[in-house]
Amino acid sequence: MDFKKVQDLIKYFESSKLTTMAIEDGTFKIALSKLKETANSEPKTLVVNDPKILPPNVNVKAQNTVANKPTEDILLKDVTSPLVGTYYAASSPTSEPFVKIGQRVNKGQTVCIVEAMKIMNEIASPFSGVVEKINCKNGDVVGFNQVVISLRPQE
Repeated sequence: MDFKKVQDLIKYFESSKLTTMAIEDGTFKIALSKLKETANSEPKTLVVNDPKILPPNVNVKAQNTVANKPTEDILLKDVTSPLVGTYYAASSPTSEPFVKIGQRVNKGQTVCIVEAMKIMNEIASPFSGVVEKINCKNGDVVGFNQVVISLRPQE
């Protein structure tokens, strides 16, 4: 199935009264839903492995990394950088880092700083949890939506 056909299917689905739709054509599968997710539900990711239907600027290998994550990593929630800049684990070179592996973090707590255009932007955790991974080192350049810290969610 080519990308144009997929776009047409999505447009048709959006304008129809259907609430869910699933299509399978050989190795190609797509599932669409208009049902709203609850606050506790995880967003669903569709992984497409057929490069014939993807637009030319989509990297199939990058998409497949989600599908190949170990099950234990899927349970982690990621804190991402909302902007491009330089990652800092602490407020100054001599200060203790905001968080360490194994530390409990509360929703809204500062977990790092991303410097962009000489402005220090404090990055707050969008949820509570325990720090499982710190994916950056002081001075690393981070991209938009890059995972900087992974947390094991806790209430």
